Amino acid sequence: MFYRLDLGPWNQIFPVPCALVDSHIKLAAKEHLQVILWLLRQGGQPFSPETTAQALDISTDAVLDALEYWTAQGLLTAAAEGELRPAPQPALPPVPAETRQSSPSPAPPQPSPPAPAPAEQKPAQPEASALPPKKRMLRPDGEHVAARATESQAMRFLLQEAENVLGKTLSPAMTALLVSIIDDYGLPVDVTMMLIHYAADVGRASASYIDAVAREWAESGVLSVAAAEERLQMLSKVRLAWGKVSSAAGLPRRAPSKSEAERAHRWVDEWHFSSEMLTAAYDLCAEHTGKFSAAYMDRVLTGWHEKGIQNLDELAEHRRAAQEKNEQQSQSRSYDIDALAQMSTLDLPDEL
Repeated sequence: MFYRLDLGPWNQIFPVPCALVDSHIKLAAKEHLQVILWLLRQGGQPFSPETTAQALDISTDAVLDALEYWTAQGLLTAAAEGELRPAPQPALPPVPAETRQSSPSPAPPQPSPPAPAPAEQKPAQPEASALPPKKRMLRPDGEHVAARATESQAMRFLLQEAENVLGKTLSPAMTALLVSIIDDYGLPVDVTMMLIHYAADVGRASASYIDAVAREWAESGVLSVAAAEERLQMLSKVRLAWGKVSSAAGLPRRAPSKSEAERAHRWVDEWHFSSEMLTAAYDLCAEHTGKFSAAYMDRVLTGWHEKGIQNLDELAEHRRAAQEKNEQQSQSRSYDIDALAQMSTLDLPDEL
């Protein structure tokens, strides 16, 4: 007879880092813990933010925020595009060799070397970029955030107002990001609040989106209320233009890529194409490619714009003219059947 120890659910377990429980069980948000536990359970299997969000019944933005949080805390590191690995832990210092009980005799004092001549001071070279790298590994920790909120009334106002606008308690990742936007990116508090209001209004109040827009503003010099207002108006135009294109093409609701947003703004706001013309361009695109392709639609609409075609009537007239031209060219290349028949009745000599 054979016996087996039945541990029930304990027969299948997976390891959890001690640091996750020791340092983050109280600070991490619920979604952050859900994501990291789900990743540990996968055991190195590939995943995407979309599949993770579907498995956990949370939004994709929440998954991206969680990945950014654990990367910032040092439990994950980006090894390659689309790949996350456990972050290497710092090595322990080497154990010093045991010292002898008998103290060695002190070495005789050595004469101090002469002081070197003062070197000529060179002017400091400006840094290539004032912003931290995009793949920044560490964000301000909780102690630093608390210290900044205590010493700075403006920072305290920003964190409190952000909670009011977003309608929830800020996660550690979001609070650390807001501190970085002020201290590292250099955006003023009022400009940062304008960005938070806009992100909440358009339903994209995730840390990843706010971080991307704040960085782009800092790199572009959007550091005043007037400049931020102008940029927000542009973002609103782009969002409305993409909505018009998305509706004309029957696309599901999704955020556009950078190139799609730029093209939609050009088609709608610069070239002033109507929804009917956008639908006509999409029909051609779907007929030739079988799917939505912003690049193909751009070639179609660029051709119409260069020919001055702005509405369906002008498009129909252009197509009729093109068809008539093709028919005329086809007739000019056809053979004269009657002339060919007459040539066949000619008496040709036997030898030419």
